[in-house]
Amino acid sequence: MPEAAPSAPERARFATLAQLARDIAVSVGDAIGMEDTAIVTRKRGRANFATAADHAAERAIIDLLHAHDPSVPVLAEESARKELVAAERLWVVDPIDGTLNFSRGLPFYCVAIGYVESGRTRAAAVHAPRTGETFVAADGSGATRNGVTIHVSRVAKLSEAFAVASLRFGETKTRGSRFATLNATCARLRVIGSAALEICYLATGRFDLFVHEALSPWDIAGPALIAREAGAEVRSLKTGKDALWYERQVAIANPKLAKDAVRLLAKPRM
Repeated sequence: MPEAAPSAPERARFATLAQLARDIAVSVGDAIGMEDTAIVTRKRGRANFATAADHAAERAIIDLLHAHDPSVPVLAEESARKELVAAERLWVVDPIDGTLNFSRGLPFYCVAIGYVESGRTRAAAVHAPRTGETFVAADGSGATRNGVTIHVSRVAKLSEAFAVASLRFGETKTRGSRFATLNATCARLRVIGSAALEICYLATGRFDLFVHEALSPWDIAGPALIAREAGAEVRSLKTGKDALWYERQVAIANPKLAKDAVRLLAKPRM
């Protein structure tokens, strides 16, 4: 059964937390030094690293969140304690989503902050400092871009969908892979390089479909709420059901497209 809608007092509390997340994301994001691109740590995977700016932004966000309420733990990308996924309440933070873009002077990166309670994201903010866009959502209160209400597109056919997808390396050449299947089905595919921004762009109707199969909790926690509150469904590619807040493989779109995309991609043809 669907979860009951939050009560009026809960909606007000989540809206207050969303405003807090917005204020922190904007203040920290706008302070990120564009020249602070020295690589500090390298991680698993190709071109996967953190810059000095990632670490500085993460420290600043954690300090501000703890100043508000030190009892709520923070799951953040550069200092991740993955056992926190099971916490009753927590903040989930990506200090710079799109680090490779940032390091190359491309404007498509952002700060993403989500608040999770009782196993669901309840408040979220994503701020893209170079494009001047701030996306905010609170459970039960809708989603906005720079204060204006947003909604997902109404495109109803996969053949007409403008999709953004991040799939496994090598799938471009693999017959019957998810990438090949999606590329052969949708009108166009793009990859922006920041999952959080891609989901927010989906929430505004710029993209019709978002597909990803290697998300981390900080990639999806906040942005997925923004998409949901803009009218999207967030479905697991593994189960076809409503995705968990930390789901790794998802399809996000309006309800019709999301259902069709899961049907198409849940069992890739190899």
